[in-house]
Amino acid sequence: MELSSLLQGVRILDCTRNIAGPVATMLAAEMGADVIKVEPPGGDEMRQWPPFVDGQSVYFVSCNRGKRSIVVDFKTAEGRQLLQRLLARADVMIENYRPGTLEKLGVGWRDLRDRHPKLVWVSVTGYGRTGPRAGAPAYDSMIQAYIGMMGITGENDRPPVRCGGSPIDIATAYLAWGTIVAGLHTVAKTGKGLLLEVSLMESALGFMHAYLQGALVGLSLPVRMGSETMGIYPLGAFKTGDGEYCLLQVSNEHQWQRFCTVLGAAELATDPRFASNPLRVGNRDALRPLLQRYLEQRSAAQWEAQLAAAGVPAAHVRDMAAVAADEQVRARQMAAPTRLPNGREIETWGVPVKVDEAVTTRLRAIPALDEHRADILAELERSAEA
Repeated sequence: MELSSLLQGVRILDCTRNIAGPVATMLAAEMGADVIKVEPPGGDEMRQWPPFVDGQSVYFVSCNRGKRSIVVDFKTAEGRQLLQRLLARADVMIENYRPGTLEKLGVGWRDLRDRHPKLVWVSVTGYGRTGPRAGAPAYDSMIQAYIGMMGITGENDRPPVRCGGSPIDIATAYLAWGTIVAGLHTVAKTGKGLLLEVSLMESALGFMHAYLQGALVGLSLPVRMGSETMGIYPLGAFKTGDGEYCLLQVSNEHQWQRFCTVLGAAELATDPRFASNPLRVGNRDALRPLLQRYLEQRSAAQWEAQLAAAGVPAAHVRDMAAVAADEQVRARQMAAPTRLPNGREIETWGVPVKVDEAVTTRLRAIPALDEHRADILAELERSAEA
């Protein structure tokens, strides 16, 4: 069985913008779903985010392959009527409007559920559909600040910093992706549609699991620790002999002994101050400079290879050019082909699910704004005639 057959026959109306919702539906498209990207006049705002490749935003390209685009203005009676026609042929509706926005236009879940009784409606919000911040604007960066992630990110004597990339958006995308599949399974069993919710805030709280748990039981917790963490040591980025950094994580006593052997640091393996992980955590300030002296003797790539061979987790801190060329990334085909609206073929990031251990890629195109209007309207006409 191929990945592209898993959701074959499923039609999804993607009324989302930015990152979380579009990535969820892009992954559904990779599984064979027919994803219709319903864009407002002017298109998904992400189309305007630089940098660009042949006039296309790399943000938009990375989140929207394999979809069909049609512009629908929900603020007009004609647009709302077209939405109803699209919903009549859809299995899933996913949207990320602020709570109350679609309801004001008469096209919210409660307005439409009786007319489309088998519809899976997935709502992606910033803070959830209820509560005092339900209507507040939210992006990945805002949520990082709100749930405390920024408070623990950065060096202890420096201001808090935002985590690079879009971790909360992508975590929410994966959650929404799974929610789509769960909703389809439920409708198949019960014959009844349902509203399912995911939010950036609730997804993000999972990143803070141990910190949140500590706060919930009243513990005093560390704030910013750079690349270190509160529960394990050694865990952190160490500068090596070539000026590059190597991230180390020694999680148990077996790894500690092997780590000391690779370092050639027999005295550390027998030092009572470092005899267990809790002791190493408590004595990290004494241990850190001792480790640094050893790690300055070889390059980051050498340490990565030697420690990995010994079963000790280690990773050379790479830049994105190195990641794009990495042999493991390539072996798993996490660089996949796509085609821009002008016809140029480029690479984009691959789908992180394999079927029966098979790694396959299909070329899926990036839609131009409103590119598929004629085809989609023609399908609706044929459906009405049938």
